[in-house]
Amino acid sequence: MSTTHTIYLASALLTNDKNEMLTVRKKGSTYYMMAGGKIELGETPIETLKREIQEELQLNITNDQISLLGTHQTTAVNEANTIVNATIFHVRINNSSIQASAEIEEIKWVTKKNYNDIKLAHLLKEFSLPIWLKMK
Repeated sequence: MSTTHTIYLASALLTNDKNEMLTVRKKGSTYYMMAGGKIELGETPIETLKREIQEELQLNITNDQISLLGTHQTTAVNEANTIVNATIFHVRINNSSIQASAEIEEIKWVTKKNYNDIKLAHLLKEFSLPIWLKMK
């Protein structure tokens, strides 16, 4: 019998001035997800978000770019018997200085025309996608 464990994440719905949504694909994964990662001991979700965005995208974000969207729990796409519990933020950025780094193999800007053609991770599909689709 397998046990389920939970990982706690801070994730970002990243959008640009064209209201495109930035997704990332980790090495070895077929799913596109929000940038972000595991909250380390002693970190706040915002501290985690800033650290992960810097590590994954070489991008420094500031508090005035960040707004809390909420929390969501779902099944992890890349780890068996794992639940992800995420604090999710909206971060507005420009797309001029972004590059994949660390464990990120690819970044992809998603539009409201092509999002159905992209294999999105559960957390993004269930929580952030409906919010993004309503954004003007």
